[in-house]
Order: sequence, then structure tokens, then C-alpha cells
Amino acid sequence: MKKRSLYFVGAGLTYFVGLQPLAAQSVSGHIEAPAQVKQLVVYLQAEAAVKPNPSQKTQVISQKDTTFHSPLTVIVAGDKIQWSNDEDKEIDHNIYSLSPLTSFDLGLGEKGSKLEQVFKNTGVLNYYCSVHKNMEGKIIILPDRYYQVLEQPGDFFIDNPPEGNWTLNAVVLHLRYKAEPIQLTVGKAPVKNLTLKIIKK
Repeated sequence: MKKRSLYFVGAGLTYFVGLQPLAAQSVSGHIEAPAQVKQLVVYLQAEAAVKPNPSQKTQVISQKDTTFHSPLTVIVAGDKIQWSNDEDKEIDHNIYSLSPLTSFDLGLGEKGSKLEQVFKNTGVLNYYCSVHKNMEGKIIILPDRYYQVLEQPGDFFIDNPPEGNWTLNAVVLHLRYKAEPIQLTVGKAPVKNLTLKIIKK
């Protein structure tokens, strides 16, 4: 099996994983984008016939020093987010969003409290704390668990998607740009050398 060195970029960090086998069921390639485009999430979306049924997961976002950690969270439809008030002082926080994707207001949470919300619709939404105007976070809700967060366009590698027909796409955080989706089929051999183009809307 052919081996190669991989860099995984996500959550603001870059991980060097050394020599890794080129997995048979994998999708890899390069993001081609204008210089204005920075952070994005490249992902696979399955057709209904092969769509996996991911179990619900819970991601925790810490509220500390009147800041959300981290300000960008990527989940899958059906997942739950738990906001944990980890302040050292007696500081309350409120979590709310007016997004048409999912509108909610979880009320005030005191120090040590945990507020939760399940997200069923895919898309991107912003949320805020009404107590602290500088507190803002962003949630990206994807259809499947096969994705990679990139701090800037470059090479991507998505491992172990089930065999079947998929669409390769990307959530582009620059409002004036979008990805050109690519239809592909995952089989026994790796799907590689793809070029996903980011274009103006």
C-alpha cells in the first residue's frame, strides 16, 4: 500500500501525522481558491441510498473570560452542543440565535451551568450572548461526518467514507464565494487528485 505524509488542519491547529497509508476508501485533492478566501470546511454528502446514520454526539463549548472556546464549531445534523459556563467569577451568560436555520434562546446560565441545544438543520448560523456584546460564535452543521476544517485553501484528505455516490462540497466562510460541487463515486480504490474550485457567487 502506498504511503504518504499528511498534514491535517482543524480547530486552528495543524497536525503532522507522519507516514500514513493511503486508505482505499478515501477522497483527497486540492482546493483552488482566490486569495480572499481563507477558512473553509470541505465535506462529503452522501446520496440517500448510501447515507450513513450517524449517532448523536455532544460537543462542548466553554465560556471562559467572556469568550466562546472555540468560536467556530463543526457538527453533524442531529448533534447536540453544550455550552459550559467555566468562568472563574460569578458571571452569567445567555446563548441565543435569531438565525432562520434554527432560532433559539437558552436563557441565562450562571457560573457552572450547562446549556444545551440540538441542531437538526444543515447550514451555518451565528449565535451570541446577550449579556456580553463581544461574545459571538459560529456553528456549521453538516449532513455527514466526513469533512476537514482548513484554515486556508490547500490539500485535503477525507478518510473512510462508505462506498457509494457522494458530492464533494465546501462551506466557504467568505460571503462572496462558494464551491463548485463535484459528483464522485467511492469504491475500493482511493479517489485522489481532485480539484475543488471556489468561485464567486
